[in-house]
Amino acid sequence: MRWLRRISSARLGERGVTLVMMALMMFLALGMSALAVDYGMIKSAKAEAQRAVDAAALAGASAFLIPDPTQDKVAIAEERAREYANRHMVHTVQITDPEIDVDVDLPNETVTVTYAGGDIALWFANVFGIPTMRINALAAAHVIETSNASCIMPIAIPDLWNNVDVAGAGANDPPEELVEDELWDFVDLDGNGVLSGPSGSQTERELWEYDHGVDVYDADGDGQGEFGYGTATRNGLGSNSFLNKVNDYGRQITLMTLSPKDGTTSSNYYAWGFTSNDANSGDILRAKIEEEDCQIATVGGEGYPAAAGNGATAGTISPAWDTRIGRDGDATWNDDYNRVDGSDFGDADQDGLPNSPRVVVVALYNPHLEMLAPSDNSLVFNNFAKVWIDERPAGCSGAGCKAAITGRFLGFVTGPGGGEGTTGTLIKTLQLIK
Repeated sequence: MRWLRRISSARLGERGVTLVMMALMMFLALGMSALAVDYGMIKSAKAEAQRAVDAAALAGASAFLIPDPTQDKVAIAEERAREYANRHMVHTVQITDPEIDVDVDLPNETVTVTYAGGDIALWFANVFGIPTMRINALAAAHVIETSNASCIMPIAIPDLWNNVDVAGAGANDPPEELVEDELWDFVDLDGNGVLSGPSGSQTERELWEYDHGVDVYDADGDGQGEFGYGTATRNGLGSNSFLNKVNDYGRQITLMTLSPKDGTTSSNYYAWGFTSNDANSGDILRAKIEEEDCQIATVGGEGYPAAAGNGATAGTISPAWDTRIGRDGDATWNDDYNRVDGSDFGDADQDGLPNSPRVVVVALYNPHLEMLAPSDNSLVFNNFAKVWIDERPAGCSGAGCKAAITGRFLGFVTGPGGGEGTTGTLIKTLQLIK
């Protein structure tokens, strides 16, 4: 019987050890489960916080895509960053302003957003004296120059230059104070002695004559025109709101001439396309004006097929512009407030401009290089610009209207990234950098 008692005692001992081992294993399993819950919760909260600051940084940096240079982009960037951050939740708790720090670097067009949220209660770590963990996240976004743009009108115009060779004291010369530093020369085409007419007037336009060896475009030879659209070289041209524009925003420019009489300008704009047939076909140009071709075009490179502008296809092209303008026909440009009034389209991009068919993109080229030979059939772009299309003169429409197509310079274009190594100073895109 003793041996039976010894066997029974051994088995009882084994069962005791097993119970202890099972208890330890259960403890470890529960601990690992709790640790997994803690880890998963922290990772999830961290991901939520990172998404929030990424969105906030991009939203803040989008303020630098507002083309109007008079806007307070620092204030707008901070407001947008906080607004987007506050739309997010971290661990089911709404983000609040005190948890967000927004740093706006205006010179580098960069917005950095930092999140330091409330403490998250932990399970397993609490056993080791770590009851909570704070979630931190950081993101930065900026605006960079790029080389691509899409949905471009089939016309290219010369970028602006320092017009040194101002005409003499002719009857149609503008007052001297309106051509300060000889940077900008206007002509009174209708001879009425008035330099700027009512909103939408087509009678006063700039002279498009580039004199090689006299006029200056690229002063330091780096390929970027120091006097081009969007620079400060024409700021403060008199008190007239038609002329006095900040960084050219709202300045009226000639896009396309339709009359053979416009001899000074007709060879300086180019019709262009992605194929030779595009550039030389009036029907294709008309179709692309009415419904733009949204392929991507690039600055630099080998160039695009082009045809020197002339009035030969005015009967085809003029009605196409009427069609586009008519889609937002009640809208007008307000020179006093430098804005579009009366548009039927909202500002979906939040850039201060309506998403109107009358807001278009045009190509720019270096006048010093391309205007050497207007008959060249290849054109290299060095920039793209956004433009508002002016209304046609009263009573002028259809195939018989040969008034030039004018527009208002609206600053830079938001383009996709990538493309050639060459970038344009007026082509920008958002980029998340950390």
